[in-house]
Amino acid sequence: MKLIRRINRDNWFIRLLLPYAFFLVMALTASGLIYRSTLDLVAEEERNNHMHLLSQVKSTLDGRLAEIDTLAMKVANDPGLLQLQQIKQPFEGTNPFKLLTAQKGLYHFNVTNKFILNYMVYYRSSEIVLAPSMLYLSDAFYGLALDYDGMTYDQWHRTFFEGDNRKYVLPAMSARYKGKPHSIVTYSYPLGTIPSVSRGSVVMLIDNDQILKLLKSLVVEKEGWAYIADNQGNVISSIGDFVRLDPGLMAGQSGWIEESLRTRGMLVTHTRSSENGWYYVLAQSPRIALAKVNYIKRITLGTTLAFMAVGLVLAYFFTFRNSRKVSRVLDSHYSLREEMRNQEPFLRASIIERLLKGEIVGSEMESMMKRLRINPRISAAATAIVQFIPTENVEEKRLKELARLRILLREISPEWPSGTFHWHDVSEDKIVLLVLESDMPQEECARTMKSLFDEMMRIAPAELRAGLLIAEGGIYSAPIDVSRSYGEAKQALNYAHWRQLRGVILFRELPDLSDSHYYPGEIETRLMNHAKAGDYGEVGLLLDDVYERNFRKRNLPSSIQKLLLYEMAGSLMKLKDQPSAEEDGKIEALLRQTDEADNPAEAFESVRALYADICDRIVRRKKSRNVQLLERIRQIVHAQYGNPALNLDAVADQAGISRVYFSNFFKEQTGINFSDYLENLRMDQARSMLRDVSATVNEIAQRSGYGSTNSFSRAFKRIHGISPTAYRDSSSAAEDSQS
Repeated sequence: MKLIRRINRDNWFIRLLLPYAFFLVMALTASGLIYRSTLDLVAEEERNNHMHLLSQVKSTLDGRLAEIDTLAMKVANDPGLLQLQQIKQPFEGTNPFKLLTAQKGLYHFNVTNKFILNYMVYYRSSEIVLAPSMLYLSDAFYGLALDYDGMTYDQWHRTFFEGDNRKYVLPAMSARYKGKPHSIVTYSYPLGTIPSVSRGSVVMLIDNDQILKLLKSLVVEKEGWAYIADNQGNVISSIGDFVRLDPGLMAGQSGWIEESLRTRGMLVTHTRSSENGWYYVLAQSPRIALAKVNYIKRITLGTTLAFMAVGLVLAYFFTFRNSRKVSRVLDSHYSLREEMRNQEPFLRASIIERLLKGEIVGSEMESMMKRLRINPRISAAATAIVQFIPTENVEEKRLKELARLRILLREISPEWPSGTFHWHDVSEDKIVLLVLESDMPQEECARTMKSLFDEMMRIAPAELRAGLLIAEGGIYSAPIDVSRSYGEAKQALNYAHWRQLRGVILFRELPDLSDSHYYPGEIETRLMNHAKAGDYGEVGLLLDDVYERNFRKRNLPSSIQKLLLYEMAGSLMKLKDQPSAEEDGKIEALLRQTDEADNPAEAFESVRALYADICDRIVRRKKSRNVQLLERIRQIVHAQYGNPALNLDAVADQAGISRVYFSNFFKEQTGINFSDYLENLRMDQARSMLRDVSATVNEIAQRSGYGSTNSFSRAFKRIHGISPTAYRDSSSAAEDSQS
């Protein structure tokens, strides 16, 4: 050992230099690994970038298609348009008037979607094509107003007037609409709610150029391509020289397909709409990613070489400087380690002291067990208190014998694994024996402890044996119950003092006393610690144990039961200063209930409820501040709903959060969109104000947060089905009839 220490002191320069040299060699090796990792990282970055762009296009188009679908549903269920399905002679009798009336009705459907060229209704029975600005027979319409390239009138007629009347989308086709060339995606939706009996369809002409603008934003080079396909894989719209991929290759909601012959050497990104099942496919050349990788490779290699050159110089410098300090550092290290070794018994005693008092709970228990070098999976945990009670005629030399006896007792070790026995000094005449066994049943542990106690009594000198008292607590299966066993050992010790007993006293053999209740300080400490931690599971188990011992197993008089409840109320008062403790008024109510109750056991449930409320409050305070933020938002909205300028952006600014986060947060917390929440609030206030006949509809619209009476009336009728004036009249009539 001395030789090794001398070699270490003489060769610190080489020993300190070796880690630097090793680090520099590893840096060169790592440069190759960095290149590979960088390649993967950049490829992943490109994939994520493509996926992000593709998802934006999908989101935009899904929104437009949803608007188209909504418009088609409104048109398809318009009563004025539905009644024209059965007309076979459109120009006889009053039918022309009905057609013109229905055509005017089409103007009421506000179209703000720039993707829609026009929308029209095809009637199969009458061969009529009806649009907001057009009214044709089918043979005149096809050719004069609309003409698909490569599709004859008969083909067009079979598709829209004779085929299955269902919802479908035709892929983009070149066509002439109103004399101008267009690329059109055709959307068809059956009239009414039952396609099988429908005699007409709503047809939307979608401008494919708008879709291509979205796709062009994805393709950044000539070789790239992109397309959109329906849920069957039929291409709806495309850009570039694309390769149609089998939908089976695009499993999952989104993903990537590596470059291969099937993709013509392109990296393919695909995603699928959750709204309609359409596929969005983007292909880009991997050369873009490789160009970035090569650039990073050159930078990485150059930086690595420079780092090695500088590192060699710095390694030599720091090694030379630090080698002179190593000896002093080592001396300090050895001194510190020796000091820590000297302090270890005190740390061990402190941990055992806290364990006996029940101050260690939760995850701290496992870490403390490791500090004691004990397996945390305990099968038997028990305590015993060893006390010598001197007689009146004990001489000074007998006190020296007592000190020797304490040493002898500590040296007794049955054939148990190391770490099972732990001795702890409590006072001059008391020693606590802590037993923690991980592989022994409780029955065997009890027998072994009995053998140990018999051996203690045997080795004790005859003069001291008469005053030797050993009190054993219960044996349990978890280290958290050590404090419970210790409390039972103290009860057994107190009982022995009361009865003036000596020898071995077992808690489990004590008579069931009915003149005292069970609520030791260890149980109170554990209750308070678990309550402070918000752990009602452990609190409930302890309360169940206290209830079982005092109200079921013991025949206590009512006065003793009330004394127990007073002590438990005192425990709750001690918790008053904690952040989630109950108010004084509720504890006073518990005391009054205890005084007035015929059966004090009923008041015990109030104790349980108070502990449950304390734990619940602590748990709720540990949660995020989402509740406070939501309340702040609601206060802003309820205070300013009458401001027409109040919207999502305004509330987000006042709440101090971003618009996107506010929208997602509000929907997550309330289950509805902010705009719907604000509109519902305004409508609730409007209904309340409409019952007051002194206010005009215009005043109510302004107070409700609408900029004009028209917008207020439209919103009110859309939600309630009647106008504000009609609602006021109906409310007044209802009040008159009740009066």
